Amino acid sequence: MKLALNHKDLLPFIEFLGKDHALVAPVEDSGRYIFRSLEDTADITTEYKQTPLPPVKFIYPDKEPILKFDLSDDKHAESVIEAPSQALLLLRPCDINAISIMDEVLSEEPSDLNYIERRKNTLIVGFECATPCRENALCFDKGTHNAKSGFDIYLTEINGKYFAEVNGEKGEKVAEASGFFNRALSEDRVALDNRRIEREEKFEEVLSGNTDELSTLLEGAYDNELWEKSSKKCVSCGACNIVCPTCYCYDVTDEVDITTNHCTRTRHWDGCQLRNFTSVATGETFRKSKSARLRHRVLKKEVYLKERFGRSGCVGCGRCIDHCMAKISIIDIYNDVFEDKGQN
Repeated sequence: MKLALNHKDLLPFIEFLGKDHALVAPVEDSGRYIFRSLEDTADITTEYKQTPLPPVKFIYPDKEPILKFDLSDDKHAESVIEAPSQALLLLRPCDINAISIMDEVLSEEPSDLNYIERRKNTLIVGFECATPCRENALCFDKGTHNAKSGFDIYLTEINGKYFAEVNGEKGEKVAEASGFFNRALSEDRVALDNRRIEREEKFEEVLSGNTDELSTLLEGAYDNELWEKSSKKCVSCGACNIVCPTCYCYDVTDEVDITTNHCTRTRHWDGCQLRNFTSVATGETFRKSKSARLRHRVLKKEVYLKERFGRSGCVGCGRCIDHCMAKISIIDIYNDVFEDKGQN
C-alpha cells in the first residue's frame, strides 16, 4: 500500500503509536546519536547518523531472564518471556535488513521463543537515508541501503511530506487507525522515483570486487596469511560483536537465592572474538589464536550464514569498523581477498 503522511503529522502519528506501544527512537545524547526509550517526541531526530548500538538490541536485549526455577514443593522450571508492545521508530535500511536476517536465524528450529514473541509485538517504522551516513559504510556494495521488507511502515521524505510504503496487516491497521495517512498521488510516486535516482548517485562502492563472489573467495582463503596479518592489532575486546546488528551468540548465568530453592537463568550477549568463547569445562579452548577467531567471525557472516539462508549476514553498516579500537576494517579484509583473486 502506497500512502502519504504530511510533514507536520509525523510527531502526532508517533504520539498516536505511543498510546499502545513503548516508543524507541533515535535521539541526540551528549553529542552522539543513540536509540533509547522515548519520553518526549520532541527529542526525536530524523537527521541522525549511525548509532553505536543497533535498534535490534531492543528485540534481542542483553541480560534477559529466560527461565525461573522453583525447587520448593516439587515445582518445575518455567519460561520467562517479557514482550511488551513496542514501536521501533525511524530505522535506517541497513538496520531493517539486519532485523530481517535475525528473524530468519532465530526462527530456525529450535526457534528462539523470546525473540519471536518480542518481534511479534514490535512495530517497525523505517526511514530512508538520503545520503551515505559514514565513510566506512559498505551498504551500497551489499545492496542493504534499500529496504524491501522487514518493516511495517517505511517513510521517505519528499516535497515536504513523507511517502509511506505500508507492508502487511499490522502496518495497514496502524496507518488506517491513526487517521494521518492519505493515498499517495501520482506526482508523489514520480517524485519518489526521481529522488531515488538522485540518491543512488550519492552512494559509492568501497569494495574492489563483486560481493556475489565473496563467499566462495573467503572459503578458498581459509589458510590465507591475511588472517594473521589482519589480527595482529586485535585486542580481543569483542566490540565488533556487541555493535553488530546480526550477532546473536549468548552465554547464560544462573543466579540462586540464599535458600537455594529459587534460581533465575539469564542470558547475556557473548562474542566469538573473546578468547574464552570456545572454552569448555575440561579446559580446552578451540580457537586460541586471534587469527582463528577473526577468520571465524568473517566466515560466519559471509560463508556459513549464506549457506544456511542464502544471503550474507553482514549488512554493511560499518559499526564493527567504527568501534574497533585497533582499526581493523572488514572492508580491507574483503579487498585483500579480491586482490588475491586478481593475482592468481
